[in-house]
Amino acid sequence: MVGSPLRRFGEDCRAQTLQDYVLGVSLFLGIIVVVVGFTIPSVLAPFGSDASAAQTNQADRISGRIVENASLEQAPNELNVTTMAKIVGLDTDALRTRYNIPTTTAINISVRTLDGDGVVVADGTRLGTSRPLDTDRAVTSTRIVTLSDGSCAPGCRLVVGVW
Repeated sequence: MVGSPLRRFGEDCRAQTLQDYVLGVSLFLGIIVVVVGFTIPSVLAPFGSDASAAQTNQADRISGRIVENASLEQAPNELNVTTMAKIVGLDTDALRTRYNIPTTTAINISVRTLDGDGVVVADGTRLGTSRPLDTDRAVTSTRIVTLSDGSCAPGCRLVVGVW
């Protein structure tokens, strides 16, 4: 029988063999894995963070409490300069106790200009804690505020950093 499937299989003269197909699929999958492996992490890198969720929550909680406690009654985001001077004048241990953060956590609180270049000086007091902000490791929470003495026109940034 000339047209039997078994006989046609042995006489097949196709150019592609099973080895060619496996090699092509393997190369294709390997290239996809390499492209995805090198592309996805670099695309997602700006959204990743070394900071823990606890540090982010601490910074947000502290900045919220400062705005709530140091604001004037008639203007919610206008901070009382005297109250802010007292807060930033505390040492690190007193700030940890006041805001209930662990002893292993460092903290920086400062009122900065809107462009973030410098710490604001109000009534002769530098409104920033003595411990410098470690910008490489710190998690910051920022609020736009004004000061009761008018030294922050049109506004300043309250920056709370923990690390």
